[in-house]
Amino acid sequence: MNEKKEKNTPDESIMEGVKKLANLLGKSENEILSLMNKKKDEMGGLINDYGALSGVASDFGVRISELTDENNISFSKIKDVLVKREISVNVIGRVKRVFPVKDFQRKDGTAGKVARIIISDETGEIPVVLWDAHSEISNRVKFNDIVQLIKGNTKVSTFNELERVEINLTSFSIVDINPKSGDAKTKIPEISERIQTIKEVKEKTKDDKIPACVVGRIISDIESNEFERVDGSKGVRSPFFIEDETGTIRIIVWDDMKDNKDKGINFGGLVKVRGMAKRGMLGDVELSTNSAGNVEKSDAKLNLPELKRIGVQSLKIGEISNKYETLSEDEKRIFTLTTKGVVTKNFGVKEFEGIQGNVRKRGAFMLNDGTGSIRIVIWNDAADFAENLSEGDAVEIKKGNIRKNMENCEIHIRKKNDINLIDKKEFANLDISFSKLEGVEKKISELNDGDRNVKLVIKIVDIDSNQQLTYPSCPTCNKKVMNVGNNEWYCEKCGTSVEQVPKLMLRIIGEDINGNEQIKVILFGDNAEKIIGMDTTEILNLVGESGEQTVIEKVKTDLEGSVKTIVGHAKFNKNFAEMVFYADEIE
Repeated sequence: MNEKKEKNTPDESIMEGVKKLANLLGKSENEILSLMNKKKDEMGGLINDYGALSGVASDFGVRISELTDENNISFSKIKDVLVKREISVNVIGRVKRVFPVKDFQRKDGTAGKVARIIISDETGEIPVVLWDAHSEISNRVKFNDIVQLIKGNTKVSTFNELERVEINLTSFSIVDINPKSGDAKTKIPEISERIQTIKEVKEKTKDDKIPACVVGRIISDIESNEFERVDGSKGVRSPFFIEDETGTIRIIVWDDMKDNKDKGINFGGLVKVRGMAKRGMLGDVELSTNSAGNVEKSDAKLNLPELKRIGVQSLKIGEISNKYETLSEDEKRIFTLTTKGVVTKNFGVKEFEGIQGNVRKRGAFMLNDGTGSIRIVIWNDAADFAENLSEGDAVEIKKGNIRKNMENCEIHIRKKNDINLIDKKEFANLDISFSKLEGVEKKISELNDGDRNVKLVIKIVDIDSNQQLTYPSCPTCNKKVMNVGNNEWYCEKCGTSVEQVPKLMLRIIGEDINGNEQIKVILFGDNAEKIIGMDTTEILNLVGESGEQTVIEKVKTDLEGSVKTIVGHAKFNKNFAEMVFYADEIE
């Protein structure tokens, strides 16, 4: 009993605060202690006496600074915290960044909450990690507020292979927002924040990342996509575009934007974005909030024309390619369309391993509406739609993005609700060819630059022995992507980091069956898999076991001397001064 009583008795510093609060409120000390115990119960036991006293005081509008003797508390400058890295510190700073509360699960299965703010004084800035009950502070502070922290614990963590010192608040920490002490405010100057134009950010961003703050109007839908990190944890990436009077820029938010959408941050809204600007390899600049910024609603006045949603347009399939060519580079990324047609060929659904070990899916099929034919690529959970599609089914695409693969446009779909089956009757009278492309048969010598829907009957006489059978491709545009380190891949065409998709490519030498002319034929993806007789996963496994050169020699042995009918298009390669034939379908 004595042991239990001793455990539940607050220490002297807490009792001193209890006495002061009781006197201020005209209550007894026991009443205050009772309210503190109730506060602990409300927080599920996540706070101790310090946090409970702070919470009770806040409920009655009393600042914790009124319960502590500030003259006996030594506050450190942020620069000294960063250098000395003392375990327990007291600091005062202004709020520079605020990050939202996140729920997480501990290893023992219990639920927790965490948020983060960045504070600064005249000597530097430091992140403050707010655990559990303290996480609600992120909902109560704003830019330039004064925050007084007592009994915070310093911690050194690693971020992007660099050491980072941060302050962690525990149940023993005391937090006061905008304390009445005049000294605290006069000693810490307000943070000056200059809003930059998008044009200025783009011009100033060179090879390195730079901090930036812009105000703009959201001109694209915000679609959050979940991804899996190397450590197995889940993350969310939410890209969208904004514009001001000087231009447009892509914003990447590394959090789910659902709560922000509920607060009015969505298409057409004005926002202030703080983050790090980075220039891509083709000159594209994007602004990322990852670990350095946030997005908030803005009351700024911008002189912009009436916003029109350029994305959702209804197009016939035969109009899509011409429309794509009229779009600016920014418009190509945000343009969405509706179209419909009949499935003429289903390539099925295939699973593949992402660079971080997660399983991804990709489905594909051809769609024709009588005005033209186009390939539809459908990703991950939405790919299940293509599993049971049959030739002759009618499909409506309610929201698709146009992407260009080599010379052909494709429609890419990522959400289940953006595609559905419709009644076939609308297309009953159309004369649509199924399964096979009807190409005009030609000899190799008859090919011209730009010829499309050409049928070649060739004998395979050789395979390029110096080729790589697979390459990392962009899931959006299918172009080859570059490894920029730290398991990150960069797409030059899209101007952003992506999760690469391994893609099969095969270069063969074919000749007319009469042996008069030869031509290089390049096959990608499904066509390469079909002619080899193995899918990409099987190829990758075989390469891992035997080496790429061994696999190439096996493919060469299997294919050499065989006759194939290939429908595709011809293009003159200026670099090598030769005609190249690209396969669209293998008969």
